Amino acid sequence: MFRRKLTALDYHNPSGFDCKDETEFRNFIVWLEDQKIRHYKIEDRGNLRNIPSSGWPKSFEQDGTRKDY
Repeated sequence: MFRRKLTALDYHNPSGFDCKDETEFRNFIVWLEDQKIRHYKIEDRGNLRNIPSSGWPKSFEQDGTRKDY
């Protein structure tokens, strides 16, 4: 199921995507913001780009729940 959706989004590796791999999931979120959503200015994406950060989930939660878009 994910493969078809990722292919439709033109994701670079739809068949190799592992949604259970936290790093891969975080990278996908950054790719999605960079390539498809583009809600935030590039300079405002720093918290999402900091993939290994222990604060990443909080940044994702805050960015993902904003109601202004």
